[in-house]
Amino acid sequence: MNATAASTVSQREGKEYVRTFLFSMKIDSPLAKMHIVSKVVSILLVSLIVVKLMDMQRPDPVGVVVLAGLGLFSLYLGGVIAWLFRSYLVVLFPMLGTLIVTWLVFNPDPGTRVFFQLPLYAGSVQLQLSVGLVVFVAAPLIYFRFTRRIFWGLVAGTALVILLNRVDLNPSLRLAEFRLFQPISLVISDKNVVVAVTKVFGYATMVFGSLTLVMTTRDAEVAGTLRQTRIPYAVSFFASVMLRSLSMAVLDYGTIRQAQVARGVDLQDKSIFAKLLDLARISVPLIVTMIRRSTEVADAVMARGMTSLSANPVTFRETRPLNTFDVLVMLLFVALTVVVYAFSFNLTHLLGVVPWA
Repeated sequence: MNATAASTVSQREGKEYVRTFLFSMKIDSPLAKMHIVSKVVSILLVSLIVVKLMDMQRPDPVGVVVLAGLGLFSLYLGGVIAWLFRSYLVVLFPMLGTLIVTWLVFNPDPGTRVFFQLPLYAGSVQLQLSVGLVVFVAAPLIYFRFTRRIFWGLVAGTALVILLNRVDLNPSLRLAEFRLFQPISLVISDKNVVVAVTKVFGYATMVFGSLTLVMTTRDAEVAGTLRQTRIPYAVSFFASVMLRSLSMAVLDYGTIRQAQVARGVDLQDKSIFAKLLDLARISVPLIVTMIRRSTEVADAVMARGMTSLSANPVTFRETRPLNTFDVLVMLLFVALTVVVYAFSFNLTHLLGVVPWA
């Protein structure tokens, strides 16, 4: 069956969305009409471009911001951007923020102008005894001796150590000192910030591209494409079963969550750690369900007489030819890749936003 014909039938049946790996995509979306080969090639080429634009010597923050906007626009065309931000907002932005902080700490590039500098680690470790150390250890032990609890003892010990340091009543005796790794300083400079922003938006572009692929592609498309490219039948069959299992796992996950809600489990207004704990609890019945489904699929395949020696197996697959739009999209990204790598194209330098870019 041709994929375009299948889409037309679904539209006649009044369907507005079609199930994908992770979501339901608008059936009339431009991405729904693209061949999966053009999607994969485009995303791989965009990733290559991003790697070049994230070069530390000549970063291109404007270029990666444009590509990140293109990734968000592709998610918008697929009708999945609202669901993406509702579901991944709690993970996406903390991840990007952590990446910025990590880059600033472990890559202290002074650039041409330093805005802020703070030594974090001197590069050596000192072994010493001090009054503050004795107080910090003794306070929790004494508190635990009388209350069988330790938290407020740690709080009291920390407060006493801070007080001793403030009033200069914390003499110490140095026992030994040895070097360990390199000194670490937090340096916020013009180039450091630009490179960090470039890295963050570059990795965000890759994430958006990967999500676009899995959120706007159906398992039937992958199976059809594998057969179009003359992949052996056994490989195509097991790949299609695996991809279909992923789609069913997402449905089972939603079913388990709804079952928890029906049993009175509160899934709202929880901290990040509580949500992670909920995911860990859901994973147990989800894995059991996936194992049961795999045995059901195996029994169904055997009941239909399919073995590795099956001759002329009957297959159902959706296929679609590469249309003009697919070819134009791939040619566009191929040309952009050539321009970036062969001619060292840098949009930031072209606009003169950063003089040293």
